[in-house]
Amino acid sequence: MDDPLRRASRSVALRVGATTALVVLIAILGTAVLFDRQQLAEIRGRTETTARTADDVVDAPPGTWLVKRTESGQEATRSMPPDLAAAVAGIGPDVSGQTSVTAQGRSWPAWVDRRDDGSYVAVYDIRLHTGEEQRLLMSTAAAGVVGVLLAALTGLLAGRRAVRPLGEAMELQRQFVADASHELRTPLAVISTRAQMLRRHVALDVAAAEASGGDPAAARRLAEVDQLVHDTQAMADVVSDLLLSAQLEHVDEVADRVDLGSLASEVVTSLMPYAADHGVTLVDEAACGAEECVVDGVRPSLRRSVLALVDNAIAHSEKGTRVEVRSGVSDGQVRVDVVDHGDGVDVADVEGLTRRFSRGDSGSGGRRVGLGLALVTQIVRSHGGRLEVTETPGGGATFTLLIPEAAD
Repeated sequence: MDDPLRRASRSVALRVGATTALVVLIAILGTAVLFDRQQLAEIRGRTETTARTADDVVDAPPGTWLVKRTESGQEATRSMPPDLAAAVAGIGPDVSGQTSVTAQGRSWPAWVDRRDDGSYVAVYDIRLHTGEEQRLLMSTAAAGVVGVLLAALTGLLAGRRAVRPLGEAMELQRQFVADASHELRTPLAVISTRAQMLRRHVALDVAAAEASGGDPAAARRLAEVDQLVHDTQAMADVVSDLLLSAQLEHVDEVADRVDLGSLASEVVTSLMPYAADHGVTLVDEAACGAEECVVDGVRPSLRRSVLALVDNAIAHSEKGTRVEVRSGVSDGQVRVDVVDHGDGVDVADVEGLTRRFSRGDSGSGGRRVGLGLALVTQIVRSHGGRLEVTETPGGGATFTLLIPEAAD
């Protein structure tokens, strides 16, 4: 899985680059609008001056043509395109002042100066304006591209500097979690062992009390010790999950070809006695043939993810219900569905269920999943897949692992 800090720095760079690009685009558009307005005003003044001061069509200023119109006909500057001169001939006799002539698919700005013996028409070569505008836009765009690249580079460097303290804090947090979890494992193991020894002694006392007529207090003590054993095991599981979570963030394991369908079947086989103790029927509904459900991944991590889902399903299933584990291939992805018929899951809680120590709102107290589903999500994402949570028709929840098939 990609480093989140690198993603954060790239995100800063992209945001800075996108903002700069937007500013540059607005600047280019604004420049084009201002340039057009300025040039049109200049063209209007140039054509007006040329038309008013003309006394022949020979010495027309650069970039303009002159046409002299009289009752006997018209005379045009020699360099003027014929079709443009013909278009000028179509200007009505009553037209005076600013106008335009359409020819060659363009609109050519013009000015008509009416006189007693006829009129002079000054036409501006609009191609000069178009060329200058294109050069201006190209140079502005080139400068804008350079500016965007420099801004993106600056944003990347600034993003790295900005997230560096966060990275150091996350590393310290990860190291603390790993160290604390590691240090807690040994004393928790000792406490768990002593709790189990205490249970055996109390169980012997209960057996002796039952042989002598029964002792309700002894039975209550045994139930309390059973709860103590269960609580110490739950605490040990949380510590193990914390340590695994800290390790997954920074340990790069070598991927291998893993038959996810076969692995799911192995998990079902290993958890069948555990499910039976809870009065739940665990069913393997694998639909994978040989080499059909193979993915590129780390087998221990994938097994842990499937195990966590099945364990979660059993824990939230009522006695006498079933938990089905289905595996197969769909649209280039290997999927493992863990279907239970227990408490169910609220669609609004789906995202929260994959966060650490989350609790759903359904039922009495809802599903509490601790670190389990958070670790599953982390493992699946590191394999390029995703975890989906949906409601099981008729009640319950369906957790689905989706991981891309291995390349041939």
